[in-house]
Amino acid sequence: MFISAIFILTQFFFPVNVDKKLSSQLDDSINNVKAYDHNLGTAYNNVQNPKEVFLTFDDGPCINNTRKILKILKDNNVKATFFVVGMKGEENPQILKELSNSGMSIGVHTYSHEYSQMYKNADAYFKDYYACKSVIKKITGRNPIVYVRMPGGSDNLVASKSNLENIKKSLNEKGLKYVDWNVSAGDAEVGKTSVDKIKHNIMTQSKGQRIAVILMHDTYYNNFTVEALPDVIKYLKGEGFIFRTFDDLTPGEENKMVDLKVMNRV
Repeated sequence: MFISAIFILTQFFFPVNVDKKLSSQLDDSINNVKAYDHNLGTAYNNVQNPKEVFLTFDDGPCINNTRKILKILKDNNVKATFFVVGMKGEENPQILKELSNSGMSIGVHTYSHEYSQMYKNADAYFKDYYACKSVIKKITGRNPIVYVRMPGGSDNLVASKSNLENIKKSLNEKGLKYVDWNVSAGDAEVGKTSVDKIKHNIMTQSKGQRIAVILMHDTYYNNFTVEALPDVIKYLKGEGFIFRTFDDLTPGEENKMVDLKVMNRV
């Protein structure tokens, strides 16, 4: 609209052999308008379709690092989602309660983390699931979120394909949703990572994402994850991400995650 108006004015007021200097100034003005339109469009898109990041921590709570993670999150005014291990919750009930009371999102990961047992069949999986859910409810006074993080992910190589399909079908029938990730800190194998590797993994994998679900781990030995977290948060804020948890997803946001194969992957 702005560019069309400028073009009409130039045709009316200036002859074809307009002074080159004036013509150059006019070109600059048009380019400035184009840049303004582009920046305005980008800003509008960011408001209408903001970049969102979901920090998720598996395998806690633990005595060594969970409170350190919680302090970093509080210091940076950020919330995260913790997919907890029921047995760890029983060992560290006060820490689990602190996570819940601090407004963190609490979901079921597993009770035992014994792959060979829980992935035998759907019945074994749900026995483990409900045991973990019971621990969370008993300690926090609240039910966990309806989003679960299956150990190893929803396409892990431990369970048979048929067992995984039965488990995922049953989860959906029970109104539960399983969540994977599209950004991995790569911190699961503690001896094979470092602070720099964790930061590099998150920074590179989150580029170009409108929704980033980041997998990290909260175990006794994940010291590098704790050390990397402040810089990770600073970077993500600098990239314009809004920090979210799984407590208040809209149906539209769920659909986006399904499209990204982050949720209910088939």
